[in-house]
Amino acid sequence: MPRGVVAMSKIKIAIDFRVGDPRQGIGTALLALAYGLSTLTRRDQQYIFLVNDNCVDWLGPHLSGHCSIVPIAPAPNPPTPPVAQFGGLRQRMKEFTAVRSGVLCLRRWNRKMLDTLRPNEVPSSDGLAESLGCDMIHFPSQSAYTTNLPTIYQPWDLQHRHLPQFFSKEELKRRELVYRSFCKQASVVCVTTEWGKRDLVKQYRVDPSKIVVVRFGTAFEAYMPPSQSEIDEVRQELGLPQTFLIFPAVTWPHKNHENLIRGLSVMKEKYGRPVEMYFTGAPTELERQLKELTIRLNLQDTVHFLGFVSPKQIQAIFRLATAMVFPSKFEGLGLPVLEAFRAGLPVACSSATVLPEVAGDGAIFFDPDSPEEIATAVKSLVDSPELRAGLVERGYKVLEGYSAIAAANQFAELYDRIVRSAARKDA
Repeated sequence: MPRGVVAMSKIKIAIDFRVGDPRQGIGTALLALAYGLSTLTRRDQQYIFLVNDNCVDWLGPHLSGHCSIVPIAPAPNPPTPPVAQFGGLRQRMKEFTAVRSGVLCLRRWNRKMLDTLRPNEVPSSDGLAESLGCDMIHFPSQSAYTTNLPTIYQPWDLQHRHLPQFFSKEELKRRELVYRSFCKQASVVCVTTEWGKRDLVKQYRVDPSKIVVVRFGTAFEAYMPPSQSEIDEVRQELGLPQTFLIFPAVTWPHKNHENLIRGLSVMKEKYGRPVEMYFTGAPTELERQLKELTIRLNLQDTVHFLGFVSPKQIQAIFRLATAMVFPSKFEGLGLPVLEAFRAGLPVACSSATVLPEVAGDGAIFFDPDSPEEIATAVKSLVDSPELRAGLVERGYKVLEGYSAIAAANQFAELYDRIVRSAARKDA
């Protein structure tokens, strides 16, 4: 064998996504990644998804091929956790090899526990990925831990550096510590936009050569499109009118529901054009204040909070809506914008952070701090079928740069490069 060439068998990649509720936000990006990796035909890699056991029914149907799943039970020190192998096969995993003095420690670790850490604590590996014989770990969210295995780390955004007012002092300290630690540990730091790459370099002085931009696809690629009868059923069960707007987002402060509501008030008062607005997404404590605001602005009859909706419902809503308004003040990617493009839904979008890069010419933009600009954008969309049709056509063009399968192929190349590089160093 020539000097410098490392012979390798099939490599195992742990994709560790132990979070509490994966159904929105980054969870939908992971689902797109799982779908993309499941389509790959290369035989030199195996992808093992480490998730809390409550995620199996959510993720499992989208896994096949060389993908498997390890559900982590809440009980401490469980014996031999099962591996659910998808693609028509189910098998139990062989007993874990012992680690650390012959004892396998399977402490349950998830985001809720991470949130309780003191600022001087960084979580360390529980030994699970190592015991499975994995060659590397991919952390597809901000949650991670220290390990001797090579890693990919994905800090989806550095919102806390730009909008610190939305975080407690303790949370700011925690984020600074863990984000910096895991960026330093990683073999590759992955972001989804060039804006995000520049921000990492600026905020944390991460070496640009260490950062790789991977343009994710969306969960809509993995979902089975709803039939017309299912779409009609959703319209009826949710009481959706013929003309309405949608904004899918948890009611976090940075999502900027307040200025959108104020923009709807401007449209009603200035233009005499009330419009039906539907919010989806898990509620937070802020939702009560937002509902009170709609009452003060006399919009309680036209602004609706649907809460969390199912994948079938959100797809149907996107196909029924007149347009999506996305007023967020900070995004790491803005997946709902790409989902809207895939559903053929025109978009009016905030001009903040990554959104102009992601949406390109597929959306019209407004200042997220200006209810007046939001009102003008909404009026333009509602009044002009020609504008909406043009945006839909341009949105499809934008999607040519975002694909779950293309992202999976890019990650597969990264996995191969990282593992081979680590093997050469160990040789």
